[in-house]
Amino acid sequence: MANLGKLRDRTVPGVYVTELPAFPPSIVGVQTAVPVFIGYTEYATDPTSKQPAYLKAIPLASMADYYNWFGHIYSSKYGVEEVTTAGAPFDFEAVKPKQNPTDPSVIGYYNVVNSETVHFNLFTALKLFYANGGGNCYVISVANYQGKQTTTPDPSQPPTQIQIADLEAGLAVANDQVGPTMLVIPDACLLDNAKYATLTVEQVDQCASLQDRVAILDLQGAMDPTTWTKDGLSAQRDQFYGDISGAGTNVSYATAYAPALKTSILTGSDIDYRNLQATQVESDLLKSLLTQQNDDTYGATGSQHDQVQTQIDLAFGATPPTDPAIIQSTNQYLTNALPLMLQTENILLTKLNVAPPSGVMAGIWTANDSNRGVWNAPANMTCISVIQPEVLLTDADQGSYNVPLNGYAINILRAFVNRGTVVWGARTLDGNSNDYRYIQVRRTLVYIEQSIKTALQPFVFAANDGKTWVTVTGMISDFLTGLWTQGGLMGDKASDAFTVQCGLGTTMTGQDILNGYMVVSVTLQMVHPAEFIELTFTQKMQGVS
Repeated sequence: MANLGKLRDRTVPGVYVTELPAFPPSIVGVQTAVPVFIGYTEYATDPTSKQPAYLKAIPLASMADYYNWFGHIYSSKYGVEEVTTAGAPFDFEAVKPKQNPTDPSVIGYYNVVNSETVHFNLFTALKLFYANGGGNCYVISVANYQGKQTTTPDPSQPPTQIQIADLEAGLAVANDQVGPTMLVIPDACLLDNAKYATLTVEQVDQCASLQDRVAILDLQGAMDPTTWTKDGLSAQRDQFYGDISGAGTNVSYATAYAPALKTSILTGSDIDYRNLQATQVESDLLKSLLTQQNDDTYGATGSQHDQVQTQIDLAFGATPPTDPAIIQSTNQYLTNALPLMLQTENILLTKLNVAPPSGVMAGIWTANDSNRGVWNAPANMTCISVIQPEVLLTDADQGSYNVPLNGYAINILRAFVNRGTVVWGARTLDGNSNDYRYIQVRRTLVYIEQSIKTALQPFVFAANDGKTWVTVTGMISDFLTGLWTQGGLMGDKASDAFTVQCGLGTTMTGQDILNGYMVVSVTLQMVHPAEFIELTFTQKMQGVS
């Protein structure tokens, strides 16, 4: 009859075509792999307006976008110190500077040490994210490396320590951002234990409250070399159990990974001789070692010797150059002319290339979702730009991390021959739950719930009657059928994989309708991984049936 009503409205003779929809509105799945990273950056400046961009969720699509908005890595200050204790470990050996050219050569032993007690993980985490398949993400800069929110930071000022208040401010911004499905704070592991526990529980609580994201956690102290042993990692694990206990029943919205990783994500272009001048004493020592190698390699005089010495004096003089082009060319000259310079910078790179695993895992989750679907476990995948874990564990070692009595499973990254570093775990921190034990189950539920929730927004205030109920159940059924077809739900047929109900007498009472409630009931059969594959072999004797 509605069409006849339209015909009565016609005022001009002619032929009119009316198209009627044959299918209900469709549900488009939300994005599943959009992390929000929170931490410190060199600066945070809108590249167009040049206005500060601190405490704003900035969408990025590439590392080039990061450079435009947030700058580069923190220029860590290391130095060279002589090892004076017999038998103590050392990084390299070199001929000691001679007091007199006629003195005999004496070998000294030296370490490349970090005289600062500060570190920043966000830049490296972003590089590892993109190296491992990352795509769209958000970055929230809480302050620059000096703890300020200025567009022109002063690198001569001392770096800030990681502040929980800064990270909590970034977390509050993330809370209001629609779109992220992962929450990553790489700098959280640098907090002391009490502050780490507080921030970790706040992350998990936010994820559970919003129900649209999952937190990827690093263990507290992940960047501390004293934890890079089996015993050290075990102590970290036990401490983490206490840290996460305050999250209560929300722990299915979080997952933890360990240990820290040796990476190759930073290269020679990320450092130069300035990173080896933490103090004047250390700078003078390295200058003396380089000068001695110059004398030994090119003789005490001569044009080649003099050219090299000029570059040494330029790099380690009282007024070193500030022009980036001169710095780059000087550094390149010294690393080519003096093996000790190249060796020292390579040692520095090794120390700087340690990273917590959260950035890698955000990239792997993204690659897994793109290539296989969110319903597949983001595990048994090789980490890119990772040399090996800082702690090498065996099957026997890993058991207590994967299946602890308290359920707080920690997913271990393992080194395998001919495969590199592999993600060897796929559990949430709710390991004792049959519903939310596995990462892909929790994340698939988030995907389904948020997709349906978004699609049903237009039906708020719609008539709570049979027509609306049929439309809604049809939309959801079509969406879940498509998911089942892709392998996202279990069942020989779609009706085995899910059910959708909405109606008076099934999901609602008359009082519900009077109160304005439309209740939709969805039952799902989720895909669980084959975490433990056991092969049974029996020998058959000839002639014995």
